[in-house]
Amino acid sequence: MALGYFFKAALLLSIVFHLVISPYTKVEESFNIQAIHDILNYGIWPDGLANYDHISFPGVVPRTFIGSLVVSGIAYPIIKVFGLFGLDLLEGDQSEVQLLVRLIIGLCNGWMIIKLASSLKDIDFVSKRSREKSVLGDCFVFLMVTQFHILYYSSRTLPNFLALPLVNHALGKLLKGDLSGLTWLAFVGIVFRIEVGVLAVVIAVISSIGFGQSSIFINLLMLFAGTIAGLALSFSVDSYFWGELTIPELVSLKYNVVDGKSANWGVEPFNAYFSVYLTKLFRPPIILYLSAFGFMSDPSTETSPVEKPGDKVTRPSKNSIRILMSSALIYILIMSFQGHKELRFIIYTVPIFTMSGGNALSGFIRKSKGSLSTKLLVFLIIAVSLAANLLSIFSGYISSFNYPGGEALEFVNEYVSQSNEPLIVHMDVATCMTGVTRFGELHDDFITYDKTEDSQKLNEIWNAVDILVTSHPIEEYKNEDVNDWKKLKAVKAFKGYSLYPIMLLIQKHRSPKDLAGFFMDLVVEAYHTKDLTQLKEILNSPIVLTDYIFVYERVGKTEFLKVEEDKEVDEVVEEPDFDKLKDELNEQIDSIEN
Repeated sequence: MALGYFFKAALLLSIVFHLVISPYTKVEESFNIQAIHDILNYGIWPDGLANYDHISFPGVVPRTFIGSLVVSGIAYPIIKVFGLFGLDLLEGDQSEVQLLVRLIIGLCNGWMIIKLASSLKDIDFVSKRSREKSVLGDCFVFLMVTQFHILYYSSRTLPNFLALPLVNHALGKLLKGDLSGLTWLAFVGIVFRIEVGVLAVVIAVISSIGFGQSSIFINLLMLFAGTIAGLALSFSVDSYFWGELTIPELVSLKYNVVDGKSANWGVEPFNAYFSVYLTKLFRPPIILYLSAFGFMSDPSTETSPVEKPGDKVTRPSKNSIRILMSSALIYILIMSFQGHKELRFIIYTVPIFTMSGGNALSGFIRKSKGSLSTKLLVFLIIAVSLAANLLSIFSGYISSFNYPGGEALEFVNEYVSQSNEPLIVHMDVATCMTGVTRFGELHDDFITYDKTEDSQKLNEIWNAVDILVTSHPIEEYKNEDVNDWKKLKAVKAFKGYSLYPIMLLIQKHRSPKDLAGFFMDLVVEAYHTKDLTQLKEILNSPIVLTDYIFVYERVGKTEFLKVEEDKEVDEVVEEPDFDKLKDELNEQIDSIEN
């Protein structure tokens, strides 16, 4: 029991750890994080909607405001409670509010994973029949803690992870044979992510036709109910916020799938999910192997432990793990037909693979009491899983270097915070895509943050810019005298790895004993001096960083560049191709996953 609580605490702490060391956001999160900011700062009434970020930057397709409204509704009373103690979190820099918002999302995801573990424990009738304590739920949580991607992104405002708590809620119901789980999945699919609806349909078909566990008519009725509820809610809420009649996920479906525009963000081979992405999700792939073993057994028996041995009672939860595992594999197969592929599109299958893996691990633990070989197998699985946990922590640390835009904005805020004169801070596309949000801006009448992307409009305001935050060195800007600008800071970003420093360290301390002693001395010294500098230097030594974002202050004034009518505009800077830049930035941000 105590061990189970430890695993649950470790799961929540892992989510918080990734949040704290990577407090900034990536470009795919921008819509929801900006929407939450706007709801909290401007309200939801018509006079405030004009200030919303999506008015200036609507994106390629509309996204639902429903998740942002729910998160804002949870955060708002918490912010008010802080206000009672004299702490106005909505004044000045609102980075603390961004952390609060992400913490709410992360804890919701963690809580629903724990609830899913409880559902697993409820269907473990094999343990109940033998009067043993069920460890199925604990094994599931233990294996979840070893993973990187789902925990790292659990606190992020990607629509997939706003949907994930409800997906796990639905999976918990389906595990116990409650078909209302299909209603929840259909609802999530039409409101948040259309691919969740695909998963719902697959589960409905596999459960009824594949395993004969339910009626296809009842399943379709459940799906229909969730779809209608989702359509009604999304249509009413999102049409209000977007100022036009819309159901965002249907618009997205047409744009990305029907019109095939998702290919603009890259196309990968048909088998990429199976050959590449699954091994990325589960590294090392111990859970993939365990899930295959877990598929062979069913923790929910046909015979009820409370009935007489001769009485057959078919349980609603019979074969539920097998149904979900089969559905997950078929779902990934269907998603493989879509050329554009991302980890987040199949993230909903991670809990399913992990619960099947937990089923296998709990079975091995149950059998290990009378078998030395099985005990060794359990020990090996636990050892590999613990190593995976260390890899997850280190991967999260490396990923913290992927948000130079956020670090640059934090530096700028500190630099200009003492100014009483109006200032304009211009941030280019690369800066905005690597960590900049409205929460990170100073909410000050003196500071204006400009994100103009259009070259002509940027040219018109160029000489009014006081602080320039850019991925281009000033030497690359046209018509600019470098002497008019003073470089304040160069923010580094992750570039790659180098094993050379580690090899030097091993060569210097040739024996494992000397190396262990060296690290022990460092830890003891850091404990006594409270100085972690040396430990951090060693930890950072294999990480290769490069200058990525530059912060400049204008120290001179150039003559305003006038543009004659009907003449070609002479651009201040060579503006990069947005789509190409987005691909390059995403590759760098996701480089740890490669």
